[in-house]
Amino acid sequence: MTRSTEQWSGQEFAGAQLGDIRRTRRLVAMAARAAHRPAGKVSVVFDRTEEREGAYDLLESDLAPAQAIAESMFSATAARVGTDRVVYVSIDLTGLTLSDLARTKGFGPIGSPNRPARGLMVANAFAVGRDGIPLGLIDQRYWARDEPEAMSRTERVKRNQHRSFSTKQSAYFVRAAENAIRRLAVKDAVPWVIIDREGDNQDILLSLSEMACAFTVRASRNRKLIADDDERQVRESLARQRALGKWEVAVGRTGKRAARVATVEVRAKQVDLKFNTRPGMTARHLKLYAVSVRESGPIAQRSGALDWMLYTNIPVTTADAASQIIEAYRARWRVEEFHRTWKLGECDVESAQLRSIDAVIKWATILAAVATRIERLKYLSRTQPDLPASVELEPIEIEALKIERRDRKKRQKPVLPEMPTLAEATRWIAEMGGWMGEKSSGPPGSITIARGLDRLAIYTHALTVVRAEGRKRPRR
Repeated sequence: MTRSTEQWSGQEFAGAQLGDIRRTRRLVAMAARAAHRPAGKVSVVFDRTEEREGAYDLLESDLAPAQAIAESMFSATAARVGTDRVVYVSIDLTGLTLSDLARTKGFGPIGSPNRPARGLMVANAFAVGRDGIPLGLIDQRYWARDEPEAMSRTERVKRNQHRSFSTKQSAYFVRAAENAIRRLAVKDAVPWVIIDREGDNQDILLSLSEMACAFTVRASRNRKLIADDDERQVRESLARQRALGKWEVAVGRTGKRAARVATVEVRAKQVDLKFNTRPGMTARHLKLYAVSVRESGPIAQRSGALDWMLYTNIPVTTADAASQIIEAYRARWRVEEFHRTWKLGECDVESAQLRSIDAVIKWATILAAVATRIERLKYLSRTQPDLPASVELEPIEIEALKIERRDRKKRQKPVLPEMPTLAEATRWIAEMGGWMGEKSSGPPGSITIARGLDRLAIYTHALTVVRAEGRKRPRR
């Protein structure tokens, strides 16, 4: 763990092979500045002309490859792996809606045809420790979609049946899993790959079953089974199983749905899935474990009740194994929270206004690392609250934070600790970002923490300038 944004940015990007140490140093400085003042627009992060011009030069330079910047970030994520040799890797696809009114930047269509937009697609593989603390991105790939062809739905389905899996968007899940396995092997760690409903694809499931990893995929359909009895589909087969137990699952806030604790029953069974045949292909099947996680009690019949059906290659025959499956799938939410911080929070990556795809990818990669830092701070403050604030904040940031705190609470004349805990510092930062601190508001979230870090950067900069001016003045 880091003690300052400078040290953090060094750990993230000092290993980038950019052909010239000066470019790497500029990259490290850019990341530190973005962490101090997260924002989507380069002009907001860098308010000094020389810094802003230097940032644009690096982002637009062909001599600073985007992949080299990303590889340094992936290595930093792997370096954070602890003694636990199993790492959750949540893989998800998302789209970045970006400004391109003249259609000169090479972006592709984003979203549905009914709501046309332009931008880039991104496949993110987000690593999470078994303790639930984010480690960072272990793989990330950007691409622009092709322009849609004018054809009917029937024509599109027939075309896709004959396309190679490697050319389809779903192949990015498999490539991300392969890259995660390769990069985590350096730390003798094995990924536990987690994919939401988009992973319920026969090519993805068959590919994952052949890889050196554990996996859990949420089912999107009630698949057929290869069976000789009357159990022809997965859900019906699971319903006949005895429950392995009941668990309480903390369900996070999503949209208008408030956070709550759900009581669930878990059933599991090894099944043999029957896949649909395709033109020119023999029928395929796959043995794995199906797991039903359903909310029990009166709320079970209501809309929005928790109801997961999961596929996994982990044997689920005991209550302990069922509990591990639940915990693994819950780690999937970390990538969604990362996306919210990266795209909708203070990082606001979609507001980037750069001239080329390559520049956008470089800047988005830097902001992705910043978003991860915010997510780590959030979860460290919740799971290890008694750590000293110095594990994530530099001394001058802590001093500036205490100055702001005394000013905010001057009527109460607070007595502040010499070294606040990480939980205390995070709460103070969140209050600077608008967190109310009431019981009903829950613990500080990513958005208020990011806003608070932005405000803290102003105090830290002012304190730095005042001290520098004081050193310049001659003694009398």
